[in-house]
Amino acid sequence: MKRLATSVFVLAQTEGIRKKTAEKAAAAAVGAYAEAMHRYAGMSELDIWYDRIDADSLTRSLSSAFATETRRTIAAQSKKRSQVGAARKLIVTDDAGNRRILLDDVKRRPLALSEIEAASVYDQIFETYLASAPPHLRRLAGRFTRHDTVQQVVGVGSVGMRVYLHLMVGDSDVPVFFQLKQATASVYEEVLGTSEFANHGERVVVGQRLMQSASDVFLGFVRVDEHDYYVRQFRDMKIIPEGSQVAPYLAEFAATCGSALAKSHARSGEPSAIAAYIGSGDAFGEGIVNFAKAYARQTSLDHSDLVAAIGDGEVEAAESGW
Repeated sequence: MKRLATSVFVLAQTEGIRKKTAEKAAAAAVGAYAEAMHRYAGMSELDIWYDRIDADSLTRSLSSAFATETRRTIAAQSKKRSQVGAARKLIVTDDAGNRRILLDDVKRRPLALSEIEAASVYDQIFETYLASAPPHLRRLAGRFTRHDTVQQVVGVGSVGMRVYLHLMVGDSDVPVFFQLKQATASVYEEVLGTSEFANHGERVVVGQRLMQSASDVFLGFVRVDEHDYYVRQFRDMKIIPEGSQVAPYLAEFAATCGSALAKSHARSGEPSAIAAYIGSGDAFGEGIVNFAKAYARQTSLDHSDLVAAIGDGEVEAAESGW
């Protein structure tokens, strides 16, 4: 909840939104979270588990203007951020007529392996992945054949992680992208002790299945050369709005995110205990908003220090990037 509220302030800073408006939006996120959690505390386990936030129910809960913008975003991005959209953008054909992933100096780099070595490694990975998947998924995944693999450079949340993108083609000749992403120990292990999961990728997969109403059907996990990974689809129609799109409706957007976060916490935690901790007063909301405001300010200062260090030559940075 602290991270969500902080993100509201950071977005407001980026989009030039007034501080008072940002404070109201962060408070809306916390308020929606608290309201939803109190509601979940009074629901049965099955009712919580089957609760859904789909596109129709989402747009019905929004104001007319924001609902219209949301539908427009869903319609536009569902085409771009799908396997079909990814294939159109990322697949090229080499001189031999083979389909390959389009390389990019910044985002997608070739493997430091020969094609034979890459195929051998992938065969081991795929067999391990199938072993982690339920039987019905093994049958589905087994219908795809690998055509190419590249090393992928992803966002700041995965800096230093090994990430690989696989181009798979099904028996129907339709391409699908699988992403293999490294998983490391949770920061909570420093406080709570060693995870119950021997594979960090399995921990990520179980967490996603637990917290998300509709998780990726291809989720799985593997271990390669003592490194843990989880497997997922790449570009499976996740909708990611731009900051400029939600800025005019920041409070509504923040409240929607707060409600969704509460649902995830209610599925994975103890809603009655969380609701009791939140209480009925203003202390929880005020504490979260004040923390988020200070955290966002520190984030801005840290970024300024980084830019200054790059300018002074203390830190190297790519000339071009995202």
